[in-house]
Parts: sequence; structure tokens; C-alpha cells
Amino acid sequence: MKTKSSFFRKFVLVMIFISVIPLFFMGMRAVIINTKLSGNVEKISSNSLETAILDKQNRLSEWMAGSIDDYFSGLLRNVPRIAENISAKELNSEQRRRMIITEYNAGREVLSLGILDKSAKVSIKVPSDWHYNAASINQMAAGKPKFAFGEVYFVENSPVIDFIYRTPDGKYLYIAISLDSMLEKIKRTPSQIGEEVFIVSSSGKIILHPDIGKMTEKRDISFIPLISEFLSSRSPLSKGEFNGIKNIPMIGSISPVRLLGWGVVVWQTKTTAYAQVAMVKNEIKTTSRQLIKQTYLQILIICLAAFWIAFAMAKSISRPIMELSKGASRVANRDFGVRIKVESSDEIGELAEIFNQMMDELKKFDSMQADKLDALVYSIKDGLIMIDHGGKILMVNEKSRSILKMDKVSPGDDLLDALRNYASSLPPDANAAEILSNLLSEPSENPKSEIDMSHDDMPIFYEVSRYSVITRDKINLGSIITLRDITLEKELAKMKDDFLHSITHDLRSPMTSIRGFLELLLDGSAGAISEEQESFLKIMDESSEKLLGMINNLLDVSKLEAGKMVLNLKEADLAAMASSIVGFFYPQAKSLKINLSFKCATALDDINIDENLIERVITNLVSNAMKFTPPGGFVTVEIFDDKPSPGFLRVSVKDTGKGIPKEEVTRVFEKFHQVADTALKKTGTGLGLTVCKYIVEAHSGEIGAESVFGQGSEFSFYIPKDLIKEKGEVRRKSETG
Repeated sequence: MKTKSSFFRKFVLVMIFISVIPLFFMGMRAVIINTKLSGNVEKISSNSLETAILDKQNRLSEWMAGSIDDYFSGLLRNVPRIAENISAKELNSEQRRRMIITEYNAGREVLSLGILDKSAKVSIKVPSDWHYNAASINQMAAGKPKFAFGEVYFVENSPVIDFIYRTPDGKYLYIAISLDSMLEKIKRTPSQIGEEVFIVSSSGKIILHPDIGKMTEKRDISFIPLISEFLSSRSPLSKGEFNGIKNIPMIGSISPVRLLGWGVVVWQTKTTAYAQVAMVKNEIKTTSRQLIKQTYLQILIICLAAFWIAFAMAKSISRPIMELSKGASRVANRDFGVRIKVESSDEIGELAEIFNQMMDELKKFDSMQADKLDALVYSIKDGLIMIDHGGKILMVNEKSRSILKMDKVSPGDDLLDALRNYASSLPPDANAAEILSNLLSEPSENPKSEIDMSHDDMPIFYEVSRYSVITRDKINLGSIITLRDITLEKELAKMKDDFLHSITHDLRSPMTSIRGFLELLLDGSAGAISEEQESFLKIMDESSEKLLGMINNLLDVSKLEAGKMVLNLKEADLAAMASSIVGFFYPQAKSLKINLSFKCATALDDINIDENLIERVITNLVSNAMKFTPPGGFVTVEIFDDKPSPGFLRVSVKDTGKGIPKEEVTRVFEKFHQVADTALKKTGTGLGLTVCKYIVEAHSGEIGAESVFGQGSEFSFYIPKDLIKEKGEVRRKSETG
């Protein structure tokens, strides 16, 4: 009786505590929050307004940057055609001059058009009285680029930029472009009171500004935090507060003009931006006082109700619950013979009846469980060994004894010692003791390995796996080792690889011949063809090219697996290579509305790699990322120096696509494997990532993938910076003696 009374009192106190006390503190907390609300309103309003202003400025700067990129892309779309036409060998000087005059008259934004010889000196110029900066042109042409833009300069307060384009004969097409229309667009851009929209150069100087004085001065503002951070990252950036010119607090955003390296800046003073905060202050203070009065009244009413409910529930539940507690104690001691008695017609009475039924079932189950477990372990077709943390055998079935030839082993024996004692009964190449020793010392979860039991030209292979034995109470009892016969799987895999290797060799020669004959038909060597026939032949040519690509992928995989792929190592600029690949995909990304970018924080030294193969890896990873990224998503290519450890370069391709299911991430590099998600609706051979894996490993590197399904994926590979090739073998210089 004393125990019941104690439980009753505790139950009442607990009910009061879990209902009244938290309620009281929650009410008081609400009062405190409401009291402090009017004091914090200005800060809250400022933060909300800052977010809205930054979002608006960011969208405006991104729109303007995109407009400038489109402006130059459209203006220069015909430049390759003009360069090719004026460099034609059959034209004489007078014909070239006339052609240049025609193109000059056709371009509304073109102030001057001319031809520079290979030493960047003018040979033809229209109009003839146009003055250009020879030093600037020489600097632009110094590295013999395909095309280049110069610095913005001013002719009678009008902004002008020089552009050169290398013609097929090695000369340069020179164009002076007026930026007046772009400046007018900036002036007409809708903006808030006190908001400025202007453009800075790649070095942080103001080059286009509605204020002619600020524009022609070309003032260097790279010291301002917003500008300096943009120049180091070349990515869109927004800042809620920074010191502008004359240390005036500002708020603003900047977006990159990718074609020229400029930045579009939208900013205004913080004082002007936050003038609206005080408008809502008084209204929130009035509402706060009303909420405090209502909260006090609600606390009082609910506390009284909670006291009465807690007392009633404790009285009705405490008595039968004690009987159930005693019954549960007997079950814990494996005593299933005494039934509990609870005189109650509510849910507690039903619980007592169900508890009695449970004890009856547990009694039956307890008597049968031992026999079932013993039959299960000894009847299973796979080998099964359970050991403790010290490696002692706790249980072993007959299949394990048969596989490992351990007829006389018994529980309590050391597993590794037993394997060494019976090693003479196993095939010479089995190495069972060594393999199991490595498996037991492996730190990863659920490791796997293989044991080769082949003998007398009869292949026999077993997959050995280790699993931890965890109880329901999360207690680790040891490990279970399973041995599964995978001979048939190995044979089927070998047959498949041999078949694919043979068939691809046999297919490539006729496919090459087919493509050769298609080319003859298309170029008219075999006679004239109709337009419809040409269309069909082109479809056949494209399909045969895809099929030949698949065949070559299969052959490359076979070569890489056999170690027969020869690496042609030479010094290469990995950052320049990655940047070039991103530039190649940029038009496609833009048409798909995907934000494609490249990052490399530090300058990198050239490293020894097979340039063609590594370029193939990066191209494949970027192509895959874009394939699975929806419109509006991001694909970022980034290079890290001395990652994941000193002496390595790491290349990362990250996307915000659908991602890969967790169970598929570890299998994406397997041959012919594709993610089992029909919603992706993407096709392929399943060999692209396999080829990437073999190429990276051939460079003594590693490749891996990380993904969160629904959020995106990141594929990364790293290679050593000190690769050398000696006697036909690729190795790290630090590993040679």
C-alpha cells in the first residue's frame, strides 16, 4: 500500500510538472518576448528590408550583366565570317579595302575597322584618320590569342573599346566599338532614389557610369570590400554593409560580365536604403501591449484546469499500473506462469488482458526459439562463423567446416590459428588465414573480400564478408563471417568481358568501313545524290559515329583494365585546360539556363599528365553534370591545390541536379551501371564514368562521388603533381629510389 501511495504522489507531481510548469514558463516567456518586441523592432525591420534590397539589387546587376554579355555576343557574331572573307587568298588589296568599307558601313556600333599584319601594324584602316593606341594593340596581340578586348578609352567623352580577332592567315582583324548604346542603357536602368548602377573593369576601375566625370576619370575603387572580394572570386556577390568611397556605409551587389571580365555594380547608401524602417514601429508596440494582457489571463485558466486533470488521471491510472509493473518484472525474469488481475473495463483492463496473452505466446516462443535458431544456422547454404572480439569461435555451421576443411574445429578455438593449422588442406593460392586476418582488421563497416579455392583447373571462388553482431540494446557481441559461393558469378563476368572484348574488335573494322563509304557518298565521290538521300545519309553517319564511340569506349575499358593503355605524359596547365572546357560548354549551359562556372583560387604550376585523357575525364564529368541539372541550377568546376594532401591537385565538378540515391553512389563507376531511377530519363552506355575511373587510376590518382538525393552531386578526382615515366612505367617521382 505504501508503494502505491508513493507512486500516486509521484504521478500527480509529474503530471503537474509536465503540464503546469512548462506552461507557466512558456507564458512568462511570451510576456518577455512581447515586452522586448518594441525594442527590437527596428533591428528586425532592418534585417528584413536589407534582405529585400539585396535581392532586388542582385537581380538588377545580374540582368544588366547578362544584357552586356548578350550585347557583345550579338555584335561580334559575324566577326569570324568577316575575318574569313577578308583573308581570302584570291583577294587583292583594293578588294580587301572595299570589303572592309562595306562591313564598316554596315556596323552601327563600329567606329573603325582594319587589318593588322602579324606584327600588329595597320595595313588597311577605315576611316584612315582614325587614331588607335598602337601600344595597347601590341599588348593585346602579344600572346597571339584567338581574340582579345582592350581597355576602355574615351573619344570626346564617348566610351570606346578595341577588339582584335586572328584571321586564318595569322593576321588580325581590328575593330573599334562604340559603347554609347550600352552607356545609354545604364542611364535608362530603373533604380531607387540614391541608387547607382555602373560598370567596373577587371582591375576595379570605373569604366561606364551615368556621371561623365566619374567615368572619364576611370577611378580605381578596387580597395572597396565589395569590389575587392569580387575581383578575387569573379562570382556574383552581395554585401549588406561595407564602407564605400569616403568611408560612407553602403549596401550593394555586383555580378560578372563573363565575356570581358567586367563587373556590374548596383549600390546605394545605407541611410537612404533604411529610411522605411520606422514606419511600422508604433503599430507593433501597440499590438505587443494587448498580447501581454491576454497571455496573463490564459496562464491562470489553463493552470487551474491542469491541476484538476492531473489529480484525476493519477488516481485512475496508478492502481492498475502497479499490477502491470509486477507482471512485467516477472516476464523479465522469464517467469511466464502467473497471470495479472486488473479489475477495470477501460483501456487499462484491455492492456492487462493483452499482457496475459503476450505472456502465453512468449512462453511458447521461448520453448521453440532455441530449436529454430539451431536448425537455421546449420541448414543455411552459405558458410557462417560467429566470433567474439578476441577472435574466438562462438558458433560455426557445417558449411563453413566443409569450405575451410576445419572438420575438428569447435567453439572456443581461435579462428585464425585454426585456419593456419588446416592451411595444408586448402589450395596453395587460397591464403584464407591472411585474407580473414585483413578482413577482421579492416576499420570500415561490413568489409568484403574473396578467397580463391580453385584447384585442378576447376575455378572455385568464395566471397567473404564481415558483419557486426549488435543486440537490440546496441551491445556489440562480436562479428559474423559469411562465405558465399560466387564461382558462377565470376565465370559469367569473365565470359561477358571476353565476349565484349571480342565483339568490339570485330565490329570496329566494318563500322570504320561503313563510315568511310558514308563519307564518300556524302561528298559526292560516288555520284550526285538528292537532298532527301543526303538527309538520310547524314542520319546514318551520326548514328554510326555514336555506335563507333560506344565501341571505342568498350575497347578503351578493355585496354585500361589490362593495363595496355599507354600514357603520353607531358607538361600541361590543368587550370587552363579546365577553364577551356568550361568555356566550350558555356553556350550550351546558357541555352539550358544552367549557371556554369569555374574556380581556381591559386595559380598552379604545370604538371605531367596525358592531356588528352585528363581532358576527356573533365569533359565527361561536366557533360554528365549538365545532363542531370535542371534549368536554373548550378554546375561548378573547381581546382584545389595540395588536396586532399600535399603533392596532389584535386578537380571537383559539383551540380545541383537531382542527385544519386545513397545505395547507388558506390556503384556509379561500375561498367554498364546506370542509376536505377527512371525519372532521370537519360540514356547512355554506362561506360563513361568507368573510363574516367581507369584513366585517373592510370595517373596514380583516385576518383569518387558524393551525393544527397534531391540536392545534387559532387564528382572529384585527384592526381599527383610529380608524375614521371621511367622505362614505360608511370610513377610518382617521390616514390623512385
